[in-house]
Amino acid sequence: MIPVGNGYAVATVTVPEEGSWMLEASGHRHVYVNGEPRVGDFYGYSSTKLPVLLRYGENELLFRIARGPLDARLVRPRAEISFSVEDLTLPDVIRGESAPLWIGVPVVNATEETRQDLILDATTPGAPSRTTPLPTLSALSMRKMPILITAPPSPLGDTLEVRLRLRTKAGAELSAIAVRLALRDPDDKHKRSFLSEIDGSVQYYAMTPPPSTSGTSSATTAAPALFLSLHGASVQATNQAYTYKPKDWGFIVAPTNRRPYGFDWEDWGRLDALEVLANSTGLIEPDPSRIYLTGHSMGGHGVWSLGALFPGKWAAIAPSAGWPDFWSYSGAMEWENPTPVESMFGRAAHTSRTQLLAANYAQTGIYVLHGDVDDNVPVEQARAMRELLQPTHPNFAYHEQPGAGHWWGDECMDWPPLFAFLRANQISEPVQPASLEFVTVNPAVSSACRWMNIEQQERSLELSRVTARPEGSDVHVTTENIRVLSVDLRTFEQKKVRMILDADTLRYPVSEDRTWFRLKKRADGHWTRHESREPNEKNPERAGPFKEAFRNRFALVYGTRGTPEENAWASAKARYDAEQFWYRGNGSVEVIADRDFDRDFGRDASGGNVILYGHADMNSAWGLLHDGLAIEVERGRVRVGDRTLSGDDLACLFIQPRRDVGRVRTMNRGGDWNCVAAVAGTGIVGLRLTDQLPYFVSGVAYPDWTVIGPEMLERGADGVRGLGFFGHDWRYDEAQSAWGTLAPSR
Repeated sequence: MIPVGNGYAVATVTVPEEGSWMLEASGHRHVYVNGEPRVGDFYGYSSTKLPVLLRYGENELLFRIARGPLDARLVRPRAEISFSVEDLTLPDVIRGESAPLWIGVPVVNATEETRQDLILDATTPGAPSRTTPLPTLSALSMRKMPILITAPPSPLGDTLEVRLRLRTKAGAELSAIAVRLALRDPDDKHKRSFLSEIDGSVQYYAMTPPPSTSGTSSATTAAPALFLSLHGASVQATNQAYTYKPKDWGFIVAPTNRRPYGFDWEDWGRLDALEVLANSTGLIEPDPSRIYLTGHSMGGHGVWSLGALFPGKWAAIAPSAGWPDFWSYSGAMEWENPTPVESMFGRAAHTSRTQLLAANYAQTGIYVLHGDVDDNVPVEQARAMRELLQPTHPNFAYHEQPGAGHWWGDECMDWPPLFAFLRANQISEPVQPASLEFVTVNPAVSSACRWMNIEQQERSLELSRVTARPEGSDVHVTTENIRVLSVDLRTFEQKKVRMILDADTLRYPVSEDRTWFRLKKRADGHWTRHESREPNEKNPERAGPFKEAFRNRFALVYGTRGTPEENAWASAKARYDAEQFWYRGNGSVEVIADRDFDRDFGRDASGGNVILYGHADMNSAWGLLHDGLAIEVERGRVRVGDRTLSGDDLACLFIQPRRDVGRVRTMNRGGDWNCVAAVAGTGIVGLRLTDQLPYFVSGVAYPDWTVIGPEMLERGADGVRGLGFFGHDWRYDEAQSAWGTLAPSR
């Protein structure tokens, strides 16, 4: 153990022969093993046990220390391919339920060969066995595999044993373990699992049902309420849900944020909350007018964030000990006199600017709870939101608990007056739609509220606003920074509705098969009816910015046609990103070589989003990008619009639609949602520079495209060559771009 709290540590290891070892380490952010990056264990989960290759003779391990102290050791792997009993995702078995269950089990590949021939057999007593072909397992890697199992119809005892056997397609047995799942009654507090559409991984959530339920509905005749409860930093979802006493009128449902720290309920943490809401809603069938949002500490921040982004979902929200955003609480960077480059980075982070969306809070009841001597999240965070909202909010309640700190027992979440406030609130749908104001900064995250949908902005990630005021058969609508708007007229009683939209008067007949209308602003500023989406334009499913590519069952595709150094970087970087997403987000990501992706085009991996590693000269899957790109990255140069930047030391991140967008149709959706992104560089120096770009960290934001030089390491934003957002048609947009002082002129 090395008592280093922050800095670097170098270890030199000499071995008598080349071979695989397991690196078991904690306290570090990451480590370079002979120049290849591997994920660290900076939160102290003690689960980062990764296979590494050590050469004959001397090997160098460079650790970036995070919280420390550093603890590291090398041991021989148990087998070439084996299960790991660390970091299992196991649901509970609910008596009386017969649906198959998903479990997540890590599998380690300690060889230098990618394996696509692995089969898993799962056997439970009294139930049919299941055989699952496993997805790709990269060389020298660990992947948490999704496994479907069957529980017996009437299990006995307190636990259910599941036997797992790993073998090849040819029948050679590789590894075997047994895991145990807890057995619960329907009205017990319990865990459930599901398969995430973000990356195909197994996630879980915890639930506290009402007393004496059948497991799917409350004991009363009325449909139950649902309370989505978000946990604080370092808290497990089980601890969150189990803190509450059962409520006879609803279910407590606690998502995970994908990990105890996860993503601060932003980015993929926000998506996890929405996936859990959808999954539990299908199971519980709650009263849609009584869905509530609450949470503590980091979860209180999640309440402020999700409450502002999705105002039509909640009957009321209730943050406890919460903080609004990174700028008010954690000191996120704020430039006093920002350069154009700094302003563009700030704009890319607008989705995290909760208070920009404060107008949306008017649509839901709010109860704020905070201890007045909180030394973790100061009470000033709550008081600032009270000052912002209370003067004009129609349904705002606030309570400071005297003498209470950050955690003052279960009551700081399970607070009776808070739940009394929730119970008094319900979403009411009037016979005719009421006046509506909705704002968003990013339609890819938040586009719809009740009967309005902002599909496309004029200026990406700047504030967009729509206000609508129905008066009889007229609807007066004003817009700000909106290019495409959809209106759902199903709740209007009259046969025709006249839209008065920014002074344009448009009439629409209402019928059973025609209640949804898409409106598009022309170049002259006037609005027209638009029958369908333009397939190659931005829309809520595919609008950028860069980080939005990491969803929709994304696959990481690394290039193999470059120089030996470039190819080695690409495979190591893709593996490292998969490891980061596993560590931060309990992920299970497809990592595949371009040659295999080309050969297997049509697999599940080819139907979702794709992240390319390399540049056009080294990655054969680059053809997924459209011809005539707004941006091109080749060995030795980057072209953005009509500017060309030369050198082998430039790093580039960007997102674009997939070229095959018209024919790819998966997950019951059309072909206008797929995208492809690139983690690219103009040579080995630029490629390695991307290692320093932390895009899996919440609060860190990039626009649609970014080009960075090595000066960034010393000069920060001054080392950025250029960045910006593409236009609505994904072409280069000079008005939405910023160039650094080191960028060439046209």
